Amino acid sequence: MSLDPIRYQAWRTLSNISKGGVFEHELDTALARTADPRDRRFLAELVRGVTQWRDRYGHIVDTLSRRKGGTGRDVRIVLGLGLHQLLACDRVPSYAAVDQSVSLASRVTGRKTAPYVNGLLQNVARRLDAGGMDELRKLFPERETDPPAYLASWQSHPRWLVERWIDRFGFESAEALCRFNNLRPPLSLHVLGDAPIDTVVSRLTAAGLSVRPSSLAPRGLIAVTSPPRGEIAKLLADEPSLVVQDEAVQAATEFLGAGITGRILDMCAAPGGKTVHLIASHQGKATLTAMDRNHGRLRLVSETAVRSGHHPDAIVAADGRRAPFADAVYDAVLLDGPCSGTGVLRRHPEGRWRLRPESLTRNAARLLDLAREARRLLKPGGLLLYATCSLEPEENEGVVDSLLSEYPDLTPCAPADDDPGIWRRSWLPHQDGADGFFAVRLRREESV
Repeated sequence: MSLDPIRYQAWRTLSNISKGGVFEHELDTALARTADPRDRRFLAELVRGVTQWRDRYGHIVDTLSRRKGGTGRDVRIVLGLGLHQLLACDRVPSYAAVDQSVSLASRVTGRKTAPYVNGLLQNVARRLDAGGMDELRKLFPERETDPPAYLASWQSHPRWLVERWIDRFGFESAEALCRFNNLRPPLSLHVLGDAPIDTVVSRLTAAGLSVRPSSLAPRGLIAVTSPPRGEIAKLLADEPSLVVQDEAVQAATEFLGAGITGRILDMCAAPGGKTVHLIASHQGKATLTAMDRNHGRLRLVSETAVRSGHHPDAIVAADGRRAPFADAVYDAVLLDGPCSGTGVLRRHPEGRWRLRPESLTRNAARLLDLAREARRLLKPGGLLLYATCSLEPEENEGVVDSLLSEYPDLTPCAPADDDPGIWRRSWLPHQDGADGFFAVRLRREESV
């Protein structure tokens, strides 16, 4: 059997990522070289799947391998691709998954590794034939005797992160969170401004996209079946009233933006979904400046604004820790800051492997610096709107508590029509069925 070029392309992409390449860039580059839509879907599935299930597949290899010294990186990628086809690609026959992996091993590492790859994958195939995934689970730590090891290996998450979540949420919730992170996220859309939702739904249905209403966001739509990436771009081009935005983010944006008027600064605006959401929701009541330190990502803000017709009054390239504005000039500052992203791991299969325990402390310090600068820019009576897509207290409650301790003129501020005690909200993936998000509203009072 000749080697399938798509499988080889997947191996090359994963190899580049393992050497430090940026996941989305490497995958997009590979997809751009692939013309056939079916090949593109298969390529994306292989790259995302092997990345997401890295530790599950690694545990299988380490448990079944007879190589005392372990296996090299190139061979492990070959085995990961073979295992993903055996375990997760229903339309790939077992013989094809094994034979293609053997051919791939011969191509990228030499014929000497081919028998080893063949033997290990044949072993897995026999176990699947004998008892399916339940048979493979016997290779993993026991759920009852070593819960962190079980979750880390079977659900493919870093052990240190799993241990944190077990300590905070309990084992059952931590397991539910890990399972949720391994689900494929649906396409979530927000209908901007006062565009009639029924009309938008009718046009989407006519274009072949079935949607349902969001349970968290009143102007949110969820695709019943997500289209390929290329079709999403065409869909958005044809329907300027839509932006891609998760349900929890939509709900958080409404919570944070309730009642804001005057001069608004979106401090870390890219890629622009919340920016145009706020502009569309507050037309005639506010002027908005979009700022970000990354010039390339600011282009995304501009593109989204042009496509949707909802433009910021200014777009500024600057580091939020040294904002180029005078003191006390804004009526509201939105800081959706750079964080660990532990609330959006289902969208970024590589994200879990980039994180380190020390990342949280480093992120918290940067977020606090940004929040201090946001407070400097606020007029008395202005609102500091703080948000992250993190689940971690260092980046959320820890930063807010430090702010409140450091600045007596900052006080909690709930939306006018809400319970006064609801000035801080969290969305948890395993409870809300959406991205994890944290949002806080603080008001800068007259100097204390």
